Amino acid sequence: MPDFFSRISISNPWLDGVAGKLSALIEPIVGHDVPYAFRDILYGTWLGHPLHPPMTDITIGAWTTSMALDLFGEESGADLALELGTLSSLGTAITGAAQWYDLQNDEEPRRLGALHAALNSTALGFYIASIALRRKDHRAAGIMTAWTGHALVTASGYVGGHLSFGLGAGVDREAFDYPPTKWTDTIADTDLPDGKLTRVDLDDASIMLLKQAGTVYATSAVCTHVGAPLNKGDLDGYCVTCPWHYSVFDVRDGKAIHGPATASLAAYDTRITDGTVQVRLRQA
Repeated sequence: MPDFFSRISISNPWLDGVAGKLSALIEPIVGHDVPYAFRDILYGTWLGHPLHPPMTDITIGAWTTSMALDLFGEESGADLALELGTLSSLGTAITGAAQWYDLQNDEEPRRLGALHAALNSTALGFYIASIALRRKDHRAAGIMTAWTGHALVTASGYVGGHLSFGLGAGVDREAFDYPPTKWTDTIADTDLPDGKLTRVDLDDASIMLLKQAGTVYATSAVCTHVGAPLNKGDLDGYCVTCPWHYSVFDVRDGKAIHGPATASLAAYDTRITDGTVQVRLRQA
């Protein structure tokens, strides 16, 4: 379906306006001026995995449960599930916004993310209306309104699936690397300057080396968020800040300290043999 989504993006430039308004709306919550401590919660850096997908499970699961209970005439259970899904949708929306915020430089993620948000917002309106109708004892209208919302959420989920699995939003950019598991030569020790990030490209992986106080550290050279070259980032002690979206990693063990990255870098053991720096993937 890539061509289908590409056509949607190309043929709907008006989505840029939606994206601009959405970006301005969420910037006070997820923008780069917001403290890392709060943004890391929304990204899922503490979890080692984007937080948005499990949040969607809670929201859509509750709404789907409500739909099923309506079919079986379980009114109180259906209403409770509907309200739970609607309440949890706030967290789902904020975590999704945090994941999308840094992807606006590319047209297709920007526009499809805006479409995803617009569909979800419209669906939420139907769900809120359904709650109001049920409370006024207009149950049949409330059920049909909720099912309309569910149809919109399903369409939105289809778009969101493409954002994740087609465009790689939230996907670890190291997922398809094949880091060396046996000792592998990189560069001569004399060619590795002290205190400077140095990149070495092997056949199946890119390695970033750092020599500090006589010790050599090695991690992946690619940011797990969107694939930025970390060797071009800013080094502060043992921490490197991504030059694109400002994720922070510890070069000693590859740990993701701050997002938007959630996955840590591959870390390597190092040794110097016959004047050559060698690396192998560090085992957990």
